Parts: sequence; C-alpha cells; structure tokens
Amino acid sequence: MIKIANQLWIEAGEVIGSEVIYTIGLTPDLQDEAGEISYASIADLGEIIEDETILNLEASKAAIEIPAPFNAVIIERNEAAETSTNLLDSDSKTDNWIVKVKSVDSTVFDQLENFKA
Repeated sequence: MIKIANQLWIEAGEVIGSEVIYTIGLTPDLQDEAGEISYASIADLGEIIEDETILNLEASKAAIEIPAPFNAVIIERNEAAETSTNLLDSDSKTDNWIVKVKSVDSTVFDQLENFKA
C-alpha cells in the first residue's frame, strides 16, 4: 500500500521481525514543482520527528524544505541521490526514494491519503 503526505510517497514494504519498513520518495507533483534537481540533502540516520526537515532540495524552479510526514527512525538513506541528483528526477521508485524508515505508528500511516500515481 502506498500513501502520500507532504508531497512524498510512502510505501509499506518488507517486515523485519515485527517492524514494517517504509520507503519514502518524491511524488511526481513534487518533482514538477521543483524542476530539475541540482542539490539534495537528506536527513541523517536515526530518529526524526514529524515536521522536522527530512529533505532539502535546490532545483531549477524552487528551493524546497520538506518536512517528515510522521515520527520515525531513518535506517537507510539514498546516498547516491545526494551525489547523482538526477536519480530524484526519475519516475522510478527504485531511483527517487530518499529514505527507509521504521518505528512508524501504523495508525498514523493508515490515516494518510492513498497515493494515486
């Protein structure tokens, strides 16, 4: 299931132990609003609180600071996207993801709007 919040798509994925791992990436709307991305700074590994900055972008149309959609623990970052920002311009979720997180309240996730690609 894929949800949307703060112009980010959020996909519930694999389960490790009792933890669901969620992948977060850029929606087409955010990509269109930003234009060609020239710089990206992704939040560090570890705890992130709802509304803290999860991603800073500089792009041809705008500089955008994107807040985290919920409390979580970042367990993986798409470091390749920080050096090859064209990955974030991609239509592919395997390229334009920014972080993988755990420790997400499933009730909060379930209440998010469904993503319509």
